[in-house]
Amino acid sequence: MMISIIVPIYNVAPYLEKCLTSIVEQTYKDIEIVCVNDGSTDESVGIVEQFVNRYSRIQLINQNNSGLAAARSTGLAVASGEYVLFVDSDDYINQDTCQVLSDIIERINVDVLGFTYKTFPNGIKSCYSMQTNQALTPLQLLSSTREPQSSNDMCFVWRYMIRRDLLVNNKIDFNKDVRIGEDMIFIMEVFSKARTIYLTEHALYNYRTDNQHSLMHEKAYNPYMEKSFSIMYDVKKRLIKENAWDEITPFSFDLAEYTIKQYFQMFLRNRLAKGDSHEEAIRGVLRLSMIQDACQVIGFRNVYSNWKEYVLYLCMKFQIVSVLKRYY
Repeated sequence: MMISIIVPIYNVAPYLEKCLTSIVEQTYKDIEIVCVNDGSTDESVGIVEQFVNRYSRIQLINQNNSGLAAARSTGLAVASGEYVLFVDSDDYINQDTCQVLSDIIERINVDVLGFTYKTFPNGIKSCYSMQTNQALTPLQLLSSTREPQSSNDMCFVWRYMIRRDLLVNNKIDFNKDVRIGEDMIFIMEVFSKARTIYLTEHALYNYRTDNQHSLMHEKAYNPYMEKSFSIMYDVKKRLIKENAWDEITPFSFDLAEYTIKQYFQMFLRNRLAKGDSHEEAIRGVLRLSMIQDACQVIGFRNVYSNWKEYVLYLCMKFQIVSVLKRYY
């Protein structure tokens, strides 16, 4: 069973050697490595080329900077393995990652195989909120959690190995219009088409949290943020409705709660970084359709641990900017 490992690359020279070394030194050898350089301007390409010259299993594809989704899509288009695995170029995998995954597939032939991870450098292990160590249908799996959005169980594409035929036959690909956080809508599409999924508690991936240049740590204005999150929100709502997922778990409500608690302040910081005035930034965020929809889904239910936060939510719902300005 060949595993295709796709590595999108953009200006990660300080971390890239560790990432690629962890892949080429896998104890499981039936792998191909597809590196997609997304217009890097640092030494990343030279580092990859050194690996290409030493290891026949690596190929390098260069393209103009188009974003992470486009880079992953390019890699997916040329992958030929039975299963596909994604590794971000500032992270790394355990030496036995592919062997462990292959062993599980030999025992339990599933479309999707998920695994846990440890954050690097602090070594904290993640946990699934969904059922582990059992082959389940997507409906069975989603019914085992009450937090399908906020748990982050589907938020990282690199924690799933996916049968490539499932992607090809159902034309599942990354949305190139989404430049931030495209992982979850991709995984939701996979869940909507998979027959069986198995989640293991083995921590096989190391997720770097100290890269200050990553999208998750970027503090400057990001022109793609609101468009990307708006598309994501609409796609998530569509998939939830098409698959009737609200009938088995409170998916829409969890999405709405996460949107209000997490996205509101992200959008506000982004608009302030753009140079908007405090009041203008708050009003602009409150006008976003996803924020308004989330407030409508939550209604008057108190999803907060204290009354102060609940009052602030009500101020969001009724767009009382004078109060919000004092706290955000």
